Amino acid sequence: MNVIISTKYVCGIDLHARKMSCCVMDLQGNVLSKKNMRCELDKLLEYLKPWKGRITIGVESTYNWYWLVDGLKEHKIQCHLGHALYIKRMSGKKHKNDPVDAREIADLLRSNRFPQSYAYPQEMRSGRDLLRRRHHLVRKRAGALAHIQNTCIQHGYLKIVKADVHRKSTRRTIPDFTNDPILKQILLADLDYIESLDTIIDGVEKDIIKNACNHNKTHFKLLQTISGCGPITALTVLYETHTIGRFASMQCYSSYSRVIRAENSSSGKDYGRSSNDKIGNPYLKWALSEIGSHIILHSVLIRQWYEKQVIEHNKGSAMARLRHKLAVAIYQMLKYNVGFDEHKFLGIQGKQEINPTNNWQEKSGKTSKPQCVIGKSPVSLLTISNNKKKAGRISLRTTGKSKVRTTC
Repeated sequence: MNVIISTKYVCGIDLHARKMSCCVMDLQGNVLSKKNMRCELDKLLEYLKPWKGRITIGVESTYNWYWLVDGLKEHKIQCHLGHALYIKRMSGKKHKNDPVDAREIADLLRSNRFPQSYAYPQEMRSGRDLLRRRHHLVRKRAGALAHIQNTCIQHGYLKIVKADVHRKSTRRTIPDFTNDPILKQILLADLDYIESLDTIIDGVEKDIIKNACNHNKTHFKLLQTISGCGPITALTVLYETHTIGRFASMQCYSSYSRVIRAENSSSGKDYGRSSNDKIGNPYLKWALSEIGSHIILHSVLIRQWYEKQVIEHNKGSAMARLRHKLAVAIYQMLKYNVGFDEHKFLGIQGKQEINPTNNWQEKSGKTSKPQCVIGKSPVSLLTISNNKKKAGRISLRTTGKSKVRTTC
């Protein structure tokens, strides 16, 4: 959503770690002032004094915007956070430097084309950042575990498998397989690193669960009604989403979660993946992937649906479809304050499909064939697929004005 300006002047700020470039313009596009300064709030407020109360500030959503936006809001100066990637796409200047970027931001503001980004509330940022730091530590631990296994394979110790590396009770015996003291030291260093990370991660998780869930206990409990969704994953979804009201529809939430593919076509030709696929929240996509990998282990019906998708498409596409369905379900759960229902998730009720307007499918009111049937003993869809008769040659025969597909 673009920002609508109501003040007489605008100011674009190109923010960096230690310096920032400012450009003040009027609504007619005339540049009134330009200045480079250090990243200090007092100097910026002194610079903006001539236009105080009649100016709107625009700044890109770089990693260090917290202090600037919070400080301007404390002094009751209108400030808007801009989507950095969209601003980059919209600016097409030949030259690129800090003054040019600041002027471009101010120009987008005065023409009501400034793409607004969501300014996450100050009271919840520390909890979200702690969850993101925990995610970083977990990835480091996973990399160390993979390095141990790769090192063993590199030196021909094929008896050591992934389960041995992940098992805490036996992983300390892995260096005993070699007599090389240097190789043994490499493995011991990785094991010490993993154990230290385990201690840090356990402490971080306890602090997160103790403090973070107090912000929205209702949604925290609702998210854990999903089979395979634990406290940490639920808090990740909760903090990365913040409030479901900021998303106009389930399509917007799915796009923000990175669970849908960005269209990249021209003149009827599909050009494959687009860099726009990375627009969104990577931590939310990770959380949906974690929920998806666990829910197929806990729910028989959803596992049947997943196996059918694997047969019709492939494993990667099946997991992508499952992530999309989870994003739609979570949007409905948080919007209407209801728990997870796998029947609504699959669009079925008993042996009949429920009203599409009441389920959690993105069908826009259209009906479709039920995904699976409740009331019968669960049978693997792989078995059902193998029992199907092989279709013969498919031909097209013209009868009147319509073409009918027949099996010869």
